[in-house]
Amino acid sequence: MIRNARIAFESILANKFRAILTTLGIIFGVGAVISMLAIGNGAQQQILEQLKIVGVNNIIVKSIYEKEADNSEEEESDPSQAKKYSPGLTLKDLSNIMEVVPNIELITPEVNYETYALSSTIRKKTKAIGVDPSYFKIFNIELEQGNHFTQLQNNSKKKVCLLGSTLSKLLFPKSNPIGKTVRIGRLNLQVIGVIKKMGGVADNLQSMGINDYNNEIYVPIETLLSRFKDRGKISIQDNRNWSNGKKENPNQLDKIIVQLKNSEDVAPSGELMSRMMKRRHNEVVDFAVSIPEQTLKQQKETDDLFNWLLGAIASISLVVGGIGIMNIMLASVQERIKEIGLRRAVGAKKNDIKMQFILEASFISLFGGVIGIILGITLSYAVEIFLEMPTKISIFSIFLSFVISVLTGIVFGYLPANNAAEQNPVNSLKYE
Repeated sequence: MIRNARIAFESILANKFRAILTTLGIIFGVGAVISMLAIGNGAQQQILEQLKIVGVNNIIVKSIYEKEADNSEEEESDPSQAKKYSPGLTLKDLSNIMEVVPNIELITPEVNYETYALSSTIRKKTKAIGVDPSYFKIFNIELEQGNHFTQLQNNSKKKVCLLGSTLSKLLFPKSNPIGKTVRIGRLNLQVIGVIKKMGGVADNLQSMGINDYNNEIYVPIETLLSRFKDRGKISIQDNRNWSNGKKENPNQLDKIIVQLKNSEDVAPSGELMSRMMKRRHNEVVDFAVSIPEQTLKQQKETDDLFNWLLGAIASISLVVGGIGIMNIMLASVQERIKEIGLRRAVGAKKNDIKMQFILEASFISLFGGVIGIILGITLSYAVEIFLEMPTKISIFSIFLSFVISVLTGIVFGYLPANNAAEQNPVNSLKYE
């Protein structure tokens, strides 16, 4: 065995250039498998992180107003086409949901306004988000420092706020923001906490109603509605007036977030809320009920299927590499028929010849597998750095690719090895 391995290794060294060309298929095949699986694993990891952000068993009711605003002039000019009146998304919807929907764990309204936050010397554009204290439990939002505001502070309309990590550093670059004052509009707020920095929220999560916590200011909703602005107390006509060409949500609330106790209640409760709110809004669908967790799980299932497809496509490269090894080894057998005859003449058995060529093919695929692993890891990091796509290299994918590359050499090297072993020693010595 050792002697056969040495002969196979010496044969490879004697034909270095041919061996290198033979390994290319294995190198690119293994590299493709590792990098493709790393991209797929990275996408799955990102979805799992997003699931943590959106929380579990959540239903988000979001107000819709763009279409109504776009058609407002047309409706006014043609009264016969006017829509039925809808109060929009309001605190009354919140009360009705609490009364009708069973097994609610937590619930919070949300309202947000684009505004400017001012410290003593710095002014930054931001969003003022009004929420109930339960909002931070629903989305598992932790603080870098300070404290969350309480339900008592919300009910008392206290002028307090929490700052996102990035916004805090922009407004107070050289000092501790806790206890300092931030001004939005005519409202002065005392900073009582800073939200822990979170990874960038993807666009698809923002479309599901998840906020970019790092760049926003959070205020008790009762404080924001009573002391800053309550769109529910503004006339419909005033709500249809846009400032600086930007549309403003005419509804009192932007969202209502509901967290249920049991995951099996999420889908039926979402349907119940849709029917109930449609009746309350006079059949006007100016709201959207979404279940972020279900959306992300569906996306994960799609990504799983896509990962299998990527792995299958990459594996084709290994098959092509194996066929390349087989072709080169068959050609090598024809070139070395005299060598085979000489070895048989001095006592080598068929199994010795077969083992020599199998080991030669295995060494070639082994070397290709090692280089392919290095290539795959390099490609994975390059994709993450230059294309800004998340990747996650797993030990399993490296091990699997390595084992497959060796097996490829054995499987595709068997036919040439068997062909070599079956050569007639007498005819081999006479071969020209």
